[in-house]
Amino acid sequence: MTGTISPVPATAAQPLSLLHAACFPDDPWDCPAMGRILGLAGTFGWVAWDGETPTGFVLARDLGEECEILALGVLPDWRRRGIARRLMCAVAGEAAARGLGSLVLEVAADNDAARHLYAGLRFTAVGRRPRYYRRSNEAVDALILRKQLGPPAACR
Repeated sequence: MTGTISPVPATAAQPLSLLHAACFPDDPWDCPAMGRILGLAGTFGWVAWDGETPTGFVLARDLGEECEILALGVLPDWRRRGIARRLMCAVAGEAAARGLGSLVLEVAADNDAARHLYAGLRFTAVGRRPRYYRRSNEAVDALILRKQLGPPAACR
């Protein structure tokens, strides 16, 4: 796997909102929303790069005892190359270094690719939010997943 992963600067609302829109065209976060998210206390993230091209991102928030994954996205042409796993490992390392005990996130129940990724990273289901994700003509449940963290180097 080539490419680098670097921390998200707090001033990256505009480029990050464009990257989010490319990853999630049905529900993009605009620049003002991204700015508010980046301004929340404890928010941090990582961007994956191939040269000068951003290929994916992850945003997370330190909640004191656990870390919430706010968003994880990889550009469609770059999926299935291990980028999301590397981004999640970067967050897990940062969260463990901060002394946080777990990662928590929500995923659409019908998002098989994401669920496969999270299962491979040893997340387990701890709850469900019925009809949480709104789509054009339906609502989809969100699964709440959690992963206990170990030493910073342990990302499996």
